[in-house]
This record gives sequence, C-alpha cells and structure tokens, in this order.
Amino acid sequence: MSDLFIVDDLTVTFPTSRGPVEVVKNLSFTVGRDDTLGIVGESGSGKSMTALAVLGLLPRGAQTSGSVRLDGTELLGKSERDLRAVRGNAISMVFQDPLSSLNPYYTVGLQISEMYQTHQGGSRRAAKQVAIEALERVGIPDPERRVDHYPHQFSGGQRQRVMIAMALCCSPSLLIADEPTTALDVTVQAQILELLAELQSTTGTGMIFITHDLAVISSIAQRVLVMREGDPVEYGTAEQVFSDPQHEYTRMLLDAVPRIDDEVPA
Repeated sequence: MSDLFIVDDLTVTFPTSRGPVEVVKNLSFTVGRDDTLGIVGESGSGKSMTALAVLGLLPRGAQTSGSVRLDGTELLGKSERDLRAVRGNAISMVFQDPLSSLNPYYTVGLQISEMYQTHQGGSRRAAKQVAIEALERVGIPDPERRVDHYPHQFSGGQRQRVMIAMALCCSPSLLIADEPTTALDVTVQAQILELLAELQSTTGTGMIFITHDLAVISSIAQRVLVMREGDPVEYGTAEQVFSDPQHEYTRMLLDAVPRIDDEVPA
C-alpha cells in the first residue's frame, strides 16, 4: 500500500500572554490509498487542530513546523492561493456539525454546485447535475427534487450525507472526517459509517477519521493514532492498538468503553 499522505514531525504553536504553547507536538503518521487512519483522544487532545493545520486553516498567529506531504507535494508553507486549490479538491473535510457548516440561505444543490464549479469549472447546469448525482450516491431519496431544498429541510443524518456528498463531489485523494457521527443516534451513526466505508471502497479515497469514540474507530480504521494533550502517545494498526495497547492512556480509554458483558452494580 503506497503512502498517499505523510505527516512528519508536525508541531503547532499558539502565542499566548504567557508565551508560546504547543498544542500539537512532534506528530507523525501516514495514510495510504484506500486506507483509514483513526485519530482518537478526549476533547482538547489536538485531533481537530491537526486537521486544521494540514489544511492551512489555523487562526492567525499560529505557527507550524515539520512536513505535510500529499502525493509527494509539500503543503506546509504554501500560499493561501495554492492551498485554496487543494482544499475541497485534493483534500476535503466533513465537519462535526453539518447544520452550522451548511449555509441556511442557499439550497444544498447550490452549495454542492459551487464547490464543484470552483475547482472543476463547467456550467451551472452541469454542476447541478453533479450535485444530483452526488446526493444520489450518498443515499438521499428523490435527489432531483431534494437538490433544491434548504439545509433545514433535511434531518441531521441527511445533512451529514449532504456534507459527505459535497466533500466527495470533486473526487478528492484524501477525506478528513472530523467527528462526523457525534451528534447522531446510533442507528444513523451506523448508516453513516457504512456509507463512508462503501464510498471509500469505490473511490479509493484515503481517509482520516477523527473521533473520541473507540468503538467507532474499531469498526472503520485500519490504523489508529491516540493523542493526549497534543502528544501522540500510541500509533499502530487497529489490531495492535486494541489487542495489545502499549500506553497507559490507551488502556484507560479502552477500559472506559462499555461492554455488553459488564456487570451492573446492584
């Protein structure tokens, strides 16, 4: 399996009144084609900050060092103009809360079409057809009609499907999914995970799946990175991490996962 995406010694530093603070520290990992890396850790561990860093979306004043390469091309240090050509095209991201990520004033079809036209060009009519096909691919019923609906007219699970459709409409090499199932009930969560796995198998897209839920990671990821307070504390195959964790923090996270055979206190 060739390495599509390589992060080497990534460090993110924020200026504060008390001096610089490292929020991501010497982080290294790879993502292969057709490969899913699960990044797991509690809130504040640096998971989402890592995603924002590789996309060049950090707040002003933040500093990065290390290396981030996609298909051999270095991304750190690229100009904003160059990064805009990468974001949404070569690398797409599915955010945690689709309701706040989608613009309530525009139809979902227009938002998907805009993404496609920005990176691929073409007419509005062609872009709308791409939007319809994207909605159909992610399982939105009656996509020819729903393409003209607004975000509030979709359920939470359907809005997440719309976000996935938007992220995949330009056939990116890498998809970053940041807590995409957190706000969903377990049934819809399972549907979204199944959808992502199915789409990945048909498109060959590499994926980074960010979550605090180890149960989710165990069902979708081939490799796992465990983070704590910005530090990478464990990295390996999913089988290694789940069957033989080497770090105490990983063992604590695994022990916190409810099991069906756990005894209930009387």
